[in-house]
Amino acid sequence: MKELHIEEIQCKSLLNRSKLSFTEYTLNSYEGCGFGCSYCYVPVLRMRHRQDDPIPWGGWVKVKVNAADVLRREMLDVDMNARILVGTATDSWQPIEKRYRISRAMLQELAYYPNPVRIMTRSPLLIRDIAILQRMHDVQISVSIPTFDEATRRIIEPHAPAIPSREALVKSLVRARVPVTINWCPLLPGVIDTEWAVRRYCEHAGKLGVRRMMCGSLHYQEFLGVIPPALRERYLAQNTFTPRLTWNGLREAVAYWSKRYGIECQITY
Repeated sequence: MKELHIEEIQCKSLLNRSKLSFTEYTLNSYEGCGFGCSYCYVPVLRMRHRQDDPIPWGGWVKVKVNAADVLRREMLDVDMNARILVGTATDSWQPIEKRYRISRAMLQELAYYPNPVRIMTRSPLLIRDIAILQRMHDVQISVSIPTFDEATRRIIEPHAPAIPSREALVKSLVRARVPVTINWCPLLPGVIDTEWAVRRYCEHAGKLGVRRMMCGSLHYQEFLGVIPPALRERYLAQNTFTPRLTWNGLREAVAYWSKRYGIECQITY
């Protein structure tokens, strides 16, 4: 297990006003993320805002130890129809949550209110909190699964949960009748952009019982460098006779195969 620098902090506010069209507030129980996925947009944003981190992204986490108390106070002034999006700048159910249980405490506070809540995560630790999710008035879970190939996952996000454990999370949410969406992002260039790969992904997603999917490509590739050689070699071995699709062709393939397997799909960009 990699070394993680942990710092406990007191936050003054927790709910952040959002300019996004699909939510009024964003909510993050931690700063930093132990998963440190290679394609994460958060370090890109920090770079653009000239936020210099002495420890590389994925190596540090700041724990908002008073998060539940702050959220309890702030929710008193939030409109009951305001939408809240959890996990925009960190995974709130990353491994450190096992110890601190900050996100669980936040869910318990949110369960008292009718506000629509959407949670973004890739962590099977959320299974622990399904009973709370079932009590919430309007909640949706978005589970990030950029690939169903475990070998590919180990290349692009080696410190994130294994794919089978995320499948278990999706199945558990489906069984519990908690609305769940698969977040297929990024559509890795040179990896997922073939008819064969799209069909394989949609077929796998359909078998999990999920009926909604969001997907999108990277729009900040200049920050990420080239595709790792190991990933390129794996892609070539699997797709020797399958031509790559153009972006329009990829959109059409995703639309076709997701519908074929009973999934409503939205391509965001």
